[in-house]
Amino acid sequence: MCFLAIQARPSGNIATPPEVVHSYWYCRHEKTFRRVDIYVPEAADEPLPVLYLLHGINGYEGSWQDKGGAIDTLRNMIADGRCKPMILVMPDCNKWPFKERPVSHGNLWKCLMHYGRLSREHELEQSISDLMDMIDTTYCVSSCAVAGLSDGGRIAANVANLRPDRVRQVGLFSPVLHKDQLPDDSTRIYSVYVGKEDIFAPSGKRFHRRMQRAHYTHRYIVMKGNHNWKMWRRCLSHFLAHQDEGL
Repeated sequence: MCFLAIQARPSGNIATPPEVVHSYWYCRHEKTFRRVDIYVPEAADEPLPVLYLLHGINGYEGSWQDKGGAIDTLRNMIADGRCKPMILVMPDCNKWPFKERPVSHGNLWKCLMHYGRLSREHELEQSISDLMDMIDTTYCVSSCAVAGLSDGGRIAANVANLRPDRVRQVGLFSPVLHKDQLPDDSTRIYSVYVGKEDIFAPSGKRFHRRMQRAHYTHRYIVMKGNHNWKMWRRCLSHFLAHQDEGL
């Protein structure tokens, strides 16, 4: 495996901070390269935590910055003392690499069903596991957290179960989850966020109840909001503010 740093585009028309590295990583199970954006804050004297941010089915590696303002949010919170410095890793989590697949409300359920069938092999989760190994060997990192929105929440939950040796915090923002995604143990801290007007709020609530029945410590946060970036920006801010409790 190899890690290739490249000079690539700023996603969309938004200026890319100089600390962002546009790179590829090789996915062994998919036998292909995927793109990833990595934000590395100013040099620190000690290893930094790393947070993997996963987008939904209509996303790309630049979604969390272009639409979610993730890097700007992190930098502002660090400057205000509300969050510790950390590395952000934002991979391409689209089942169709290098392409953004537009999804409308009219074909949302059809896309979800098709995407679910394509994702049963969990190749994408294995690929993110490969990425974690790459980041561990490329940067000086300490603890690890993973967070995802919508279908990215499903992927984040799977990655946490796949890599209990690395993942210590899990953020699920408006997640689309299934019955078999309950954690194998209670060693990780889960934060489940749902919007009151979100079409997928029942999915997060069911996961919360399964966590309760298993007596797993977790956070269940209900916010005013819908299934959109305005909601997920607030989720990210809250999740970052509580990283000191688990990282």
